[in-house]
Amino acid sequence: MPDKIFDFISCVVTAMSEVSLYSKDHPAIAEISEKAANIIDGLFVEDSFNITLLGKNFMINDTPVIEKGMHIETFRKKLKAKGIEKVIIKKGVLAEEIQRFIYEIALKNMTPSSSEHILVGTVQVRFKSPEADTLAIMSENISLVRNAYDGISRFKKLDIFGLEDAVMGFVSALKSEANVLHVISPVKSYSEYTYVHAANVSTLTIFQAESLSLKGEDLYEAGLAGLLHDIGKLFVSKEVLEKEKGLDGSEWTEMKKHPIHGALYLSTLEEVPKLAVIAAFEHHMKFDGTGYPDTKRRGRKQHLISQLVAISDVFDAMRTERPYQKARELPVIVAVFKEMAGKDFNPVLVDNFLNALKKVGCF
Repeated sequence: MPDKIFDFISCVVTAMSEVSLYSKDHPAIAEISEKAANIIDGLFVEDSFNITLLGKNFMINDTPVIEKGMHIETFRKKLKAKGIEKVIIKKGVLAEEIQRFIYEIALKNMTPSSSEHILVGTVQVRFKSPEADTLAIMSENISLVRNAYDGISRFKKLDIFGLEDAVMGFVSALKSEANVLHVISPVKSYSEYTYVHAANVSTLTIFQAESLSLKGEDLYEAGLAGLLHDIGKLFVSKEVLEKEKGLDGSEWTEMKKHPIHGALYLSTLEEVPKLAVIAAFEHHMKFDGTGYPDTKRRGRKQHLISQLVAISDVFDAMRTERPYQKARELPVIVAVFKEMAGKDFNPVLVDNFLNALKKVGCF
């Protein structure tokens, strides 16, 4: 990668870190933005400078970026968290436009918008049909989840970048197909349940989060929390996980430790958002506090994201055929959720979820 491109990305990332310390119009931010504008002036190809994210591929002016580095990965992660797949910077861009772009990318509650010389958006990938589009996206990203989960241990770090790509893939799938039941994948064999269930819970959590108007980085973190909620089960013995009959007392005690295992493991990974750690710990605690783990803290309430993940987790589990449980039909699942509202689940979120399903034609 040419030095000037690296210098431009370094300027942008440095300015992003400064935004957390200063206001948008602070002289320090303005100075770095001016420097970035001067650097990019020599990088235009046919009057534009293009940045593209396609899965794991990060391209500048349609050339893959092979080099790795803290600034490159930070920039890539920020764009991905905002749901941005394409940035086109046109000749004539002003330092003020770059400064606004940096500010909107850096702050969690901001949604980046296009300006006269900076266009932000998504890459339109066309398949033969919408159904083929969704199936291809989900299949590809479930493979990313499988690859990330394979061989994980207390001593092997999770491939968080692969999982980040998967989450953005699930967001894309829901853009292609509004009916979430056409997006989430069936479990074809028990051996694949762990990662297919994780992908489905992530997708269902994104679906709920979008219905609550979460966007950008908040939406991405909700999806990642759903994807990682059961990561602690990878530290539960295979005999207990794959037992086809009900668990005995000691086995159930071991199984109930998976939220603790998951939260402890995720807390060691710097790249994992805190919300994912919280959801891994809390997703079985229940709305009325009768679940597990028992924190000995009376009145503790699940975080909103943990509540969304809990709904997604149980919904997908009930609709999945397993050795000890037949899949339930949607009307039965809806009735169960209505009955558990206020006990296992936040009744407001249950109503929102069921209304959102109805709105997109699930029933």
